[in-house]
Amino acid sequence: MGRPERPLDPAAGPIQAFAADLRKLRQGAGNPKYLQMQRLTGRSRTSLAEAAGGDHLATWETVGAYVRACGGDLTTWERRWTDTRDALRSQRHETDTREIVTASRPQRPPSSSLIPWIITALLSTVAVSAAAVIVYSAPPVIRGKSVASSPPIVVVQNKIATGPSALIEDSTPAYLSAKPIPFCSEQRCEIARTQMSSGAVLRAICTVRGAKMTNENLHSAGITRNKGGVISSLWYRVEMPGGTTGYLSEVYVAPAYRGGLGLSTCGA
Repeated sequence: MGRPERPLDPAAGPIQAFAADLRKLRQGAGNPKYLQMQRLTGRSRTSLAEAAGGDHLATWETVGAYVRACGGDLTTWERRWTDTRDALRSQRHETDTREIVTASRPQRPPSSSLIPWIITALLSTVAVSAAAVIVYSAPPVIRGKSVASSPPIVVVQNKIATGPSALIEDSTPAYLSAKPIPFCSEQRCEIARTQMSSGAVLRAICTVRGAKMTNENLHSAGITRNKGGVISSLWYRVEMPGGTTGYLSEVYVAPAYRGGLGLSTCGA
């Protein structure tokens, strides 16, 4: 009997979410052994197992072989693989930008030049704030070279804040809505076949202000101290890997992707 695969948390990041879905695909195919998948595809069983390991994003050649062996749709999975790759690039760009900002912060000068330093610091703060707003709409410059920006993405976090510190997966899947309002499943504005759990990667198109939403369990004791709770009226218009578009409340987006990402207003 093979060694069981280590557990994955789909909300931990794009790689883990992608690997978790590959595992679901294999489970749906009856859990074929990796040796059997190797014989079907010609890819080594080690590389196929690592594709669903959650440590790194495997090449499309390996992922495509995995999907073929499990009877998955190659077009859909290639789009999903591309979105995951773009999400990783966006994370790297954010890290590089933060490093550049940190390195460029002025050192505090002697007290004799305190006033000029304050002016410089204020100007730097304004410049940094402006850069943070446009980081998703303009490529950062690293060591004098422009780096091409990736399409904006968001990662779903379908979790409920409960009590003073808990953040647990919602038993009801998130879904896209035709309107930026809650309870679309009851008002006939839920978009069919868009249900998803934490870790799903979506393309971000634009934002709009709609109904105010929260991920907090307001009836739980100590909820006001829960740092994972969020209340927002911001909604993202997003696109799923298959091309379906709709609205998703900011409260169902992982913290790193909140704030609008510098996206334009829908319909503007």
